[in-house]
Amino acid sequence: MSETILLRRIRLKNILSHENTEIHLPIGLIAFVGPNGAGKSSIIDAVVYALFVTPSATKGYRGEGKRGLIRSGASEGVIEVEISIGGKTYLVQRYASVNRPDAAFIYEITSDGNKKVIATGVQNVVSIIEKLLSIPSTEAVRFSIISRQNELTRFIVETEAKRKEIVLKLLGLDELEKAKELFTREVLKDIEKAKDNYEDKKRLLFESYKKLESIKSNINLLNEKARKLEEAFSQLNREVETFEKAKDALMRFEKIKKARDLMIEISRYHSLESVCKKIASIELGKIISQLEIYKNSKRELDGIIKQLNEYKSRLDNLRQQASGILQVTIEENDAEKLISIIEDRLSELKELLQLKKAEMDLSEKSLQAIKTSSICPVCRRPLDEELKKILLSDAHDRIESSKRLIKEYIATESKLQELLNSMKSLHETIIRYGMKYDLLNQQMKKALEEYNNSKQIIGKIIDEVKDSNELQECIELNDFSSVKTLQCLQRKCIEYLNMLSDRAAQLQKILSELGIESEVVIKEFNALQHTLSNLGIDTEKASFEELEKRYRESIKRFQMVRDELNRIKGKLEELEKSRTDLEKQVSELETEVKSLEKDAMIFNALDVLANNILGKDGLIAKVLTKEARRLMEMYTNNILNEFGMDFRISIDNEFNIEVQGPLGRIDLRGLSGGESIALAIALRLALAYTVFGRLPGFLMLDEPTQFLDEERRKILFDVIKKLSQRIPQVIVVTHDRDVIEIADHIFYVNKEGGRSFVREKSIIQKEILEI
Repeated sequence: MSETILLRRIRLKNILSHENTEIHLPIGLIAFVGPNGAGKSSIIDAVVYALFVTPSATKGYRGEGKRGLIRSGASEGVIEVEISIGGKTYLVQRYASVNRPDAAFIYEITSDGNKKVIATGVQNVVSIIEKLLSIPSTEAVRFSIISRQNELTRFIVETEAKRKEIVLKLLGLDELEKAKELFTREVLKDIEKAKDNYEDKKRLLFESYKKLESIKSNINLLNEKARKLEEAFSQLNREVETFEKAKDALMRFEKIKKARDLMIEISRYHSLESVCKKIASIELGKIISQLEIYKNSKRELDGIIKQLNEYKSRLDNLRQQASGILQVTIEENDAEKLISIIEDRLSELKELLQLKKAEMDLSEKSLQAIKTSSICPVCRRPLDEELKKILLSDAHDRIESSKRLIKEYIATESKLQELLNSMKSLHETIIRYGMKYDLLNQQMKKALEEYNNSKQIIGKIIDEVKDSNELQECIELNDFSSVKTLQCLQRKCIEYLNMLSDRAAQLQKILSELGIESEVVIKEFNALQHTLSNLGIDTEKASFEELEKRYRESIKRFQMVRDELNRIKGKLEELEKSRTDLEKQVSELETEVKSLEKDAMIFNALDVLANNILGKDGLIAKVLTKEARRLMEMYTNNILNEFGMDFRISIDNEFNIEVQGPLGRIDLRGLSGGESIALAIALRLALAYTVFGRLPGFLMLDEPTQFLDEERRKILFDVIKKLSQRIPQVIVVTHDRDVIEIADHIFYVNKEGGRSFVREKSIIQKEILEI
């Protein structure tokens, strides 16, 4: 067995004779001792009901169903069973009621004491218990591990046929056999006809109930609806009268409100009228022209300054060249002085050039004379060859020196003349650009002065309107030149001036229609607003069109309610007549259905037995019976061996039990009392093994010693004691007080004043000691 199953606690409230009983069950051999009728067996019956009885089996339980299970005088009872399976603890709660279906819950109790819901509903809880206990069906428990009164040795004392019947019942195969033996198809046909007739009448009665309930419900609904419609009719009548009064007042109020709004708007525009006229009078084109002149002049001046700087740089370059040629230092930017110096130097060079040319001409003539004469042309001395040679060499040197100097003078003159021409040209250009610069500078200053004057005027206007919400869009442009701001202001002002003229015309027209002066507009506005408020009209949200629409809708609803009220009253008359007729029909059907109900109930039970369960000769029955015999033989012999018995059994096809001892076959009736009891318990446990597939952790025996003599009682208690050493929890319910000698735990059950009380032996002893 993989998991041990133990009963931990039982609590009964208003169950049979137990008003409020709670029992904590320990491990070991437990005895419930008390006189007959004290309520001992009720404890076992309650455990079986809570754990194993399905909704379909509650009616026949203990022969009386739920009414016999619940304590007299109570309408509801509660059974709680706490079980331990493989170390886990579960709590099953079963609520039985006379007036409504049972309710059931199963919880797992966690290590911290909390309860976790596993399943709810009787069928679900029973299914969960089957799964936890690993058993094929709950019915099998009563024939194996739970022994009722006088059933301990029943299996071995019964005939072979009866034993077979018991096993088949445990396997769920006997119901079909009984049905086939007791009833034939002809009987079923007759009952089936009665059942069909019953079902037809019952269905017709059910439909009539539904129809009658529907008619009654409709009558109630229509009466309630008629009452509400009459209230709505009166309310709508008052509503229509209110709307008619409000329409005239709201029509005039909307015109007065329009006039008031126009007056407020015109007043706001009047504050901008004078400044807007100033803004409109400013010549925007002139300001733009001034700004353009300034921008163009500045742009040209920037170009001239750049050009002048370039010319001055070129002039300085020429000055440096001239300084290098003239070998003199000339002050920067003194172009006129430089030109004068160059001109003076050119005059000097011309004189020197003429002088050198004259000297060279004289030297050439002297050379020629020396060559052709014998007398010195200068001193008139006679010339010898040596002197002549000296004089010719000297003349030749002078001529070469003059040529060289003349060449240098010509080159210098050419450079200086070129520099002079360039300087004069640059100087004239610089003078011309300077004059242009002065002219543009004056023009720019004049345009800037005029623009700044205009900008000051615009700035003053902006200061005037900077707090105006209407012109705030223009003020927020942050335009440095003020042109865009002025353009925006002029556009806005033209719009406002046009709008002012338009609003004034509209106001005059409305005042003319109303036949009033502007001075009384506010007074009449307040008066009308008060009147409409008294009529429940919100002047901030309402409009004449909306009010007219609501008025028409109110008239429409008024007519609809009136028509619907008349229709409902006619319908109520029809329903009242239908209800009277249907109540008569229901009464007749109830009488007829009641007479057919008994036959129909019998048929339901017989139909299940005859058509859905196979007989004893069926294939399923044969296979299950063969396997059951094999398992019962094996488990019974194993248990007998553990009990120390020296005999074994075998079971044939008809469930005849043969006993084999050391000396051969033993007649079943020849077994001793102890051997019979041991065999009975071994067979019961074998049945548990066969049906459940394992040996459970507990065994319950209800009055096992009833009708036994003293010797057999003693033998039974010996076997039970041995059994308690094999099974963790053996529970014995008995009136025989001899069990006290072998029990590990004793609970006394007594009835006092019609109520059962359960006390554990240790508690009673404590109470006696206290007394």
